[in-house]
Amino acid sequence: MKRLTYETFLALAKLYNFRKTAEQLNTTQSNVSARIKALEEDLGGSLFVRSPQAVTLTPLGRELVPFAEDILRSMDRFAHAAGMNPDQEGTLRLALSETMVSTLLPAFIREFSAFYPRADVEISVDSTTNQRQQLIDRAVDLAFLMGPVSEYEVTNLPLLNLPMIWVVAADHPLASRGRIGIEDLAASPVLSYARNSRPFVELREALTNAGIRSPRLFSSNALSASIGMTKAGLGICTLPDVVARPHIESGDVVRMDADIPLNDLRFTASFLNNTASGLAKSAATMAARIANDLEI
Repeated sequence: MKRLTYETFLALAKLYNFRKTAEQLNTTQSNVSARIKALEEDLGGSLFVRSPQAVTLTPLGRELVPFAEDILRSMDRFAHAAGMNPDQEGTLRLALSETMVSTLLPAFIREFSAFYPRADVEISVDSTTNQRQQLIDRAVDLAFLMGPVSEYEVTNLPLLNLPMIWVVAADHPLASRGRIGIEDLAASPVLSYARNSRPFVELREALTNAGIRSPRLFSSNALSASIGMTKAGLGICTLPDVVARPHIESGDVVRMDADIPLNDLRFTASFLNNTASGLAKSAATMAARIANDLEI
């Protein structure tokens, strides 16, 4: 019996949903149904109870789950003993934030491609909130996000801690002063991350605690948009130092001191503990090591 059959059985046994199982395994619902039907015919019994409302395991299905897990582990040990890497083929579905695109992604893809020459990577750039949901829904295998993800079934490996700084356009009226006061933050729009993100919530709380009752916050889930608005002189911006640095060096923006400190952005490589393939775990471990070696 093929490995893929056991992987499909275990995925459906965990997700109880043919569509989500198909998405996780990067296949179609009809293929999932065909694999499960073939397995049931070989075993001579039903593994799942199917209804329009739900899919659940039968007593036989529940009994066979640990045996299927043992079979996959034995296949992996056999492959390793033979000098093969069972994770070298397949597709890694990676979600990450725009901040990680400009910092970690190039070095990660370079090493991942060299180590897994027959593996594919599907990359999606999205907000941390959407990445978390995609991970829980098993729409992606691995996420580089502002973590950790507080779910018992998710493992979080530390990646980068990125200091945040205040910047304004080089021709902004505040630029020559070099410092932003509370009154400046009360009078000017402040450009920040998406409204439902941790940096936005922390910034709004800090401004409120400083006595600014109704801070004007312009939120965006695209760093490029925030940078563009900053260069146009539309407000005071909070950016990761590593992202702002090229624009500071080019003379487009100026780094500012401020009466309100900013918390670091903390990123993790997050993946589900019980994925059918170990590719996500291996990739997360690789990313954590690369991040530790990066000079940022």
